[in-house]
Amino acid sequence: MSRVRRQVLNRLIRSACAEMRQQLLDELGTQKKKKWCAGALIFAIALWIRFDKDIGDYIEGLGLQHYWASTTVVMVGAACVMCNAFLACCGVYSSSRCMVLAPPVPCSIYHAKYMVFTVITFIMLLAGSAYTLDNGLEDSKIYPFIQEQMRTLIYQYQWDVSARRSVDIIQEYVGCCGGYSASDYTDIHLPIPNTCRDQVTGNQYGDSCAEIVSQYLEVRTGWLTGLSLSLCFFQCFAVMISVCMYMAFTERHNERR
Repeated sequence: MSRVRRQVLNRLIRSACAEMRQQLLDELGTQKKKKWCAGALIFAIALWIRFDKDIGDYIEGLGLQHYWASTTVVMVGAACVMCNAFLACCGVYSSSRCMVLAPPVPCSIYHAKYMVFTVITFIMLLAGSAYTLDNGLEDSKIYPFIQEQMRTLIYQYQWDVSARRSVDIIQEYVGCCGGYSASDYTDIHLPIPNTCRDQVTGNQYGDSCAEIVSQYLEVRTGWLTGLSLSLCFFQCFAVMISVCMYMAFTERHNERR
């Protein structure tokens, strides 16, 4: 009688363990889907910043290619997260313990590869976000950089067609005047151009281009880095859940042997 009870008890325990493993599997699948969506959103925003024509004119005119470089790092990191999450979702639906944590490689080394891949993407997103924040906020290094760049372009305004075009595009479309102020023109005895004035009212813009352009980039920087840092935080929990799933799959594999 006791033997029958032990068998029934073992079956109940196995059934409960299987149910818990399935719950963990479902939770992991949900987490990987969210991770993929977050990576796709970050990738889309970074792609928009990189190839938007208006932003491109301002960045090329002011020599802000290092800002593009930082967003590109975030974009590549987000693409890697999407690939990793997609392969993990495939593993969840196929109940493959080799694909839940990493691409299909031998199970003896896949866990280490997954961790290395996750750490790499974590560092890329974190470093790219930090550098973007350091060069994309109004109170960051970009503010004095734009001031000096605008002043240099204004010095070349009379004889350099490319510099004149860059200054006019920025001042007219952003709505600003000079790198520091309109005194950038008067200090070198240049007339203040019409692009420093509102085309409707004729009033001169009171804000400097360093202030307006940095505020313009700050909004985009906030969207990109906010999501990127949130994904970094989310990855820590995803790793813990993945490790739990790996242990559960290993336990089930040992029971079947």
